[in-house]
Amino acid sequence: MAAPQQRPGPEQVLSQEKFADALRIAIARRDLTLDRIRARLADRGVEISIATLSYWQQGRSRPERPNSLRALRELEGILDLPPDTLFEFLEPPRPRGRRTTGGSLSMEDLYGADSPIRSVLGDLAEPNPDVTVLTTTEVCSVDARRSLRRVSATQVLRGAGDGCDRFITVHGVDEGDVMPSHLTVRGGGRLGEVKVAEDSGYASAAIEFGRVLGRNETAVVEYEWVMGESDVPSRGHERRFRTACDGYLLRVCFDRATLPARCYEYRRPSVDAPATSRRRILIDPAGQAHTYLPKCEPGVYGIAWEWE
Repeated sequence: MAAPQQRPGPEQVLSQEKFADALRIAIARRDLTLDRIRARLADRGVEISIATLSYWQQGRSRPERPNSLRALRELEGILDLPPDTLFEFLEPPRPRGRRTTGGSLSMEDLYGADSPIRSVLGDLAEPNPDVTVLTTTEVCSVDARRSLRRVSATQVLRGAGDGCDRFITVHGVDEGDVMPSHLTVRGGGRLGEVKVAEDSGYASAAIEFGRVLGRNETAVVEYEWVMGESDVPSRGHERRFRTACDGYLLRVCFDRATLPARCYEYRRPSVDAPATSRRRILIDPAGQAHTYLPKCEPGVYGIAWEWE
């Protein structure tokens, strides 16, 4: 007698990169028709058409409205999946109508009252009051021992006042992570004062332009934070924006000999707030993951990864 065919388990659902693929495999492993699923959802008080379920499987649409999200929550139970399995594959809701950006957050709004970042900023109410960050590109390098070794950044700046001659950049680490050993300025200025507060997990550096940046004048700075090897595997990287930004690209380059099991992009309104969105993202054949935001409001944006 032939051995029964083994159905895919939850781990095969989790190994997918797109919502439609994950849903299709989850349905296949339970051997349910769309009509049966529709009926079971109806028994739980949620009305969803077979056409809608089919569109979700094909990637032609995705759950966004409250009734659809409730259906997805019930669907995880029907398909015998751990809570939030399918939600992790959802992209942030698509904007409707005209999109606007602007505004700013104070340091207290972004970091919280009495934040340890004050240990490297001193009496400065805001680190860069006369500079607006227009775009930011970051590249993180993670080695084969899972340590985050470099964070390279290129930022386009615009003068927002008169008399600005420097830009202050700050790097923070989580408890147990390695502090930067040094900062290298690769373009746009020279390295000025550096402050390191090991106890608080923050370091700051001034990049001096060598000139005064006038109002509405732009400048480009390039720099790289370098870290030593860590005993604790890296878990992610994030950028905190006090003002709205016209573009943010974050790339994480992993050693192809040691790739994480999965990566997520996420957003938070402030450092201490929970994530308002979290989405699974692809690790490409070169061992890289990225997130790109053509417009972003003030807040926290990053990529997290899991090794197991």
